[in-house]
Amino acid sequence: MLVDLPNWVGDQMMAMPALNRLVEGNCGGETVLHTRPPMVRFLAATFPQTRVMASPRKVSPFLSAQELRQCGRRFEIGITLRNAARGKILIRLSARWCAGSKGEGAEILLSAPFEVDRGRHQVHDADSVLAMLGLEAADPSWCPELPRGLRAEGEAALRRLGIDGRRAIGLAPSTARGETKRWPARYFGELATRLREQGREPVIVIGPGEEVVAEELCRAAQYELPVVGTDMDIAGLSATVAGLRLLVGNDSGPMQLAVSIGTPVVAIFGPTDRGRTAPHRSRHRVISPTTSCDDCMGTIPVDEVEAAIIDLDDRDRNSE
Repeated sequence: MLVDLPNWVGDQMMAMPALNRLVEGNCGGETVLHTRPPMVRFLAATFPQTRVMASPRKVSPFLSAQELRQCGRRFEIGITLRNAARGKILIRLSARWCAGSKGEGAEILLSAPFEVDRGRHQVHDADSVLAMLGLEAADPSWCPELPRGLRAEGEAALRRLGIDGRRAIGLAPSTARGETKRWPARYFGELATRLREQGREPVIVIGPGEEVVAEELCRAAQYELPVVGTDMDIAGLSATVAGLRLLVGNDSGPMQLAVSIGTPVVAIFGPTDRGRTAPHRSRHRVISPTTSCDDCMGTIPVDEVEAAIIDLDDRDRNSE
């Protein structure tokens, strides 16, 4: 079986419960996961019984299919969890029986186009194909178990920065798809200053190429905060985030990563659909504007986010 995963980190994290069903359901068979290079080590650690192969974003699906079809053989089953036509072409070229969401040429390319119920959380997008294969629906409460060695890597990364994970609050100020989803950097800066005054340790969590956002936050806070993530793959970032008390972030990859591995989250939502992508477990808080518009993130006060952090952190400490 070949499973082609989404491009974006956040989408991949929300696909993890469905992927777990597929991997477990193919017990005794070979499962190959197709992803992007930064995800390889994370998937290999999470699903050691699979083989993980990677292609860069926007590479030709014909080239990817050629690499996947080693020795010229085709997979018996191919499933793409991408909505894009590229994923559907890839699966059609790679597998005898191929499935993917309807649209983007699915009706022509695929053996089994399936419906996606966009009125439900994105974690359930693959439930239709799971049902086709006789598998249970995705379990939103499922979390990947990070290996001990990987967790130790994250703890070491925090120690090198002089960060005590027992007091560390991650700040994820970036987002991959537009400024309207970002809580202002000046608000993150003010929040960092308040958290520091309370004896907590704010640390910026970003990805490669997002250094400018970190610099904006530091200028707003008027001191240099520690930064993690710029030189890490998703496995290293997940291990580091797993060592934090909690993470505060926009609707973004780091936020979804924290949700996936079980780190408590305060998620700040703007114009995106909370019903589709907001944290779906009880150990999280979701904050959004009281009015609906494309530029309302600035109406969410620092006081509200700070109060959510304190409430969530205090509840966790009381339950320890």
